[in-house]
Amino acid sequence: MVDLEAISGLPVELGDDGLLCFGPGVVVEEHKERLFDALTAVALDPEFCRGNQDVAYYMDNGIYLEGDVERLVDAPMRYEFTLLPPLRMGREYVKTYGHRHHPEPRSGTDYVEVCEVLLGTAHFVLQTLDPASRIATKAYYIEAGPGDKIVVPPNLDHCTINPGPGPMIFADVIALGVSGNYDRFAVAQGAAYFEIEDRGEPVFVPNPAYRQVPPLERLETRDYPELGLTKDKPLYAAFVEGRWQDWGFLNDPRLFEEAFPGLAPLVP
Repeated sequence: MVDLEAISGLPVELGDDGLLCFGPGVVVEEHKERLFDALTAVALDPEFCRGNQDVAYYMDNGIYLEGDVERLVDAPMRYEFTLLPPLRMGREYVKTYGHRHHPEPRSGTDYVEVCEVLLGTAHFVLQTLDPASRIATKAYYIEAGPGDKIVVPPNLDHCTINPGPGPMIFADVIALGVSGNYDRFAVAQGAAYFEIEDRGEPVFVPNPAYRQVPPLERLETRDYPELGLTKDKPLYAAFVEGRWQDWGFLNDPRLFEEAFPGLAPLVP
């Protein structure tokens, strides 16, 4: 068992079976599993995934403590978990499918997401993409560990990779009702970069299906104390303590550049 309460702010453990076990009083509104077969369109080795009914990763959405329901009743956003076991999909390290958020109706700008790594190491890949031409002009990755907060800017396609060696769990907060457009990565046969093992180390390699791939630029994690997003405070704790009222950028992405001026240049 791995006790995740101190890092997550919730009574939850990762069991010896590799599955999450939520403690008494924890509400999980939705549990989903994504099979390897569902990742066929975005895999470097599609034959490994095609027809494979094993679970690649798990998603738990709408998580909160029963005792916090009154404080969250007006929150126009929800808290979620994603668990990626230490698996491979052929030559690749296991990853999420990848998507781009749909646009907020008033602005036409995609919704923003805030993430936090709870266990293991995560590689967040963010990029531009013209699916029709399979061209990316910008590509970034962020390596994050427990407690690190990651802000996903609007208008970027993104996926998350577990380079191992153990399980990786990340949490996120996103506006209610936000959905992802997965077709873009499906058309492009995945992100601009795959992550594989080379001589015992994880290495990014360009996606050969793309006509144009830019250099992959590394971005560093940072804290945003003015928004309650710091490494020493669980994202869930900030959420239920009412900091969600300061996160208007999640529901109105027009506020993003003011909230994160250092990230504004990443927005296409």
